[in-house]
Amino acid sequence: MSNGLLLPVCPNGCDGELYQTSLAVAEGALRMCPSCGQIVSSCTKERYELSNQDWNTEKGTWPSEKDMRRLMRRKTRDIAIISDLLTIKTDIHLLDVGCSNGAFVSFANSLGLNAEGVDPSEKAVRNGIDRGLNIHLGYLHEVAFQDDAFDAITLYEVIEHLNEPKVLLKECHRILKPNGVLVIGTGNVNSWTRRIRKSKWDFFDMMEHGGHISFFSPKSLDVLASRTGFVVKKARTSSVKFYEKGEVPYLLYRMAKIFSEMLNIPARIFNKGHQMEVYLVANKTKA
Repeated sequence: MSNGLLLPVCPNGCDGELYQTSLAVAEGALRMCPSCGQIVSSCTKERYELSNQDWNTEKGTWPSEKDMRRLMRRKTRDIAIISDLLTIKTDIHLLDVGCSNGAFVSFANSLGLNAEGVDPSEKAVRNGIDRGLNIHLGYLHEVAFQDDAFDAITLYEVIEHLNEPKVLLKECHRILKPNGVLVIGTGNVNSWTRRIRKSKWDFFDMMEHGGHISFFSPKSLDVLASRTGFVVKKARTSSVKFYEKGEVPYLLYRMAKIFSEMLNIPARIFNKGHQMEVYLVANKTKA
């Protein structure tokens, strides 16, 4: 019985009943798939829709100048990996799904890519268009791009919002060229940070982060990829965190921060960082 749950079964398509974990958040105990380890929210559809109301603003997700510098370092790395995985190195046609008002679209264009975006938030999209960016209003399937239209697609902090990620990935597969690259950026539920912070892991806060309902690990993303026509080529994780600022006395916070920075390298080596980027290739044959 679903009991009104938005996610009554594993969103990756696994068989078997989800079991209740000891991780308790405002929406109730989180549940886990016994097959792939996916963790999902116990929220209702109404609670989920309420949590998504804050995204439709002109400000969108355009970062501050300080955050932009940090963000672009990560995105430059992603573009380099995309270029390495593709058989072409120039004229890369990229689509950013869930682009908001287009910060990454703008940055990708500045590096010489042919980038466009899609997002359902009307005010944010209008702001991006006013900035001169090629952004489409709507959900990906509504825009109805042609088959094999893109060399690469990015999904940054999108997949954790979805109750049916298989549908989105299949649409991405359709509009990617053969061997096209899909980049998924999300939190790593198998990270040291999540295990340390337990139910206080910030990614679990659905109201604060606007609709986070489904939490992936490298393993569960690999399962989803195999069921939607993709092959995982690379997974990277980064960052370890013990406390949020203000949770503990300042001296303890600083000491924990220094120790967490020492753990960044082993976290990357063992895929235990709490920020995750996974690079997939579309397994399809040219007609």
